[in-house]
Amino acid sequence: MAGILDGIQVLDFGRYVAAPFCCQLLADMGADVIHVERAGGEPDRQRGPIGPDGQSLYFVGLNRNKRAVTLNLDKDGGRALLLDLVKQSDVLVHNQPAPRAEALGLDYPSLRKANARLVYLAVTGFGPSGPYSGYTAFDPIIQAISGLASMSGFDGQPALCPLPIEDFTTGLYGALGVTLALFHRERTGIGQSVDVSLFSTGLSLMGSFGVFAEAAINGVVRRSVGNDLYSGVGGTYPATDGPVVVSTLGEALWRRLCRTMERTDLLEDTRLTDDQARYKHRDLVNNAIAAWTSQRTVAEVSQVLAEAGIPVGPVVSVDRVASHPQAQAQQMVHTVKQPGLGDVPVSGTAMKFSESPGSIELPSPAVGEHNREVYDRLLGTGESQRLSREGSI
Repeated sequence: MAGILDGIQVLDFGRYVAAPFCCQLLADMGADVIHVERAGGEPDRQRGPIGPDGQSLYFVGLNRNKRAVTLNLDKDGGRALLLDLVKQSDVLVHNQPAPRAEALGLDYPSLRKANARLVYLAVTGFGPSGPYSGYTAFDPIIQAISGLASMSGFDGQPALCPLPIEDFTTGLYGALGVTLALFHRERTGIGQSVDVSLFSTGLSLMGSFGVFAEAAINGVVRRSVGNDLYSGVGGTYPATDGPVVVSTLGEALWRRLCRTMERTDLLEDTRLTDDQARYKHRDLVNNAIAAWTSQRTVAEVSQVLAEAGIPVGPVVSVDRVASHPQAQAQQMVHTVKQPGLGDVPVSGTAMKFSESPGSIELPSPAVGEHNREVYDRLLGTGESQRLSREGSI
C-alpha cells in the first residue's frame, strides 16, 4: 500500500538530529528521501554510540528508510548537479547556517529559480533573523535558554534532559511545515520556504505549558522541584523491587487514589482541597503514597492502580522497552536488517493511519550507496562514473 507521500522526492541535506529526523518522518510516510552527503560521508557516521563493526548506531536510527548519494558542492560540477536534482525534487531540507548555505548554493533564492514548486525547509538554532541568528546552538543550549533547564533538576539545580527533546520536536515541526507547504502547493501550484528553529521550538513548548503567562500574570517563576508534579499529585515512589511513577490531575483522580490506598482520611484534610494545595503540602501527600507503594512490588502497584483507572508506570530501563507488550502491540519497535550489524531495532511509526499507514522498508544506507541509481536515472547511463571521476560526487 502506497504511503501518503508516495511520489514526493525529498533531498535531505540534514545533519545532527532535527533535520534527519524530519526527513525520516517523511520517508516513513512514503516519500523518496535521498540523503545527500559530502564525498566520504558526513561526520554523523562517526557519532556514537558505535556498533561492533564501526557503524554509528545513532546514524542507523535516524536514517533508515532513506537512499544515499554523495555530492561535492565545492565543485562547479557539483553545484550544477544540485540544480539538476532540485528540478526533479519536491522538497529540500538542510540545517546549514545561512552564510554557509548561501556559499554552497543551498539558499532558497538560488534554488527557487531552478524550481518554483520547491518546498524548502531550513532548520537553524535561533532562526533567520534577530541578534542570535548567526549563533550556533545544540539542544542543551536551547533547553537552557528557553527556561526548560531551570524547571528541571532538584533543589534549584538545573538538569538537562538526556533525550534531545528540542531537536526531536523541531524535527516534528519541520515535518509538519513541509506537509502543510505541500498542501498549499497542491492548492496553488506554488512552493515556498519554511523556517524552523530549536529556539522557537523551545519557546513554543514552554509558552504552551503556561509558564510564561504564570510568571507575567501571577508573578510565579517556576523552579525545579525534582520529580514532584507542579499541577497535580504524583512523582516517583519506591516499591519493594524498584521505582514506580504515579500521576493524577484533578479531584476525581485524587479521590480515586485515596480510596485505592485506603487513605480516605486525606479526603477530609482541609489542607488538601485542590491540586495547588496538595502541591503546597506535597511532603504530606508524597509520604502517604510512598508508605503505600513501599509495601508492594512494582507489578502490584502498577496492576492495582491501573485497574483503578489511575495513571501509573514502572521505571523501565532502555534495554527492556522494546519487549514491552504495549510497544509490541502498537508496532513501535521495528527491525531492519543492517549490513554489518544484522537485525537492528529502530523506532516504528508513531502516527497510525487507517487507509495509508507508513512503513519502514530500508536500512540506513552506506555512503553513496545509491549514486549510480540516482545519477544515472537523472542524467543517463554511465554518468555517475563520469561524475565520480571529475570529483563532483
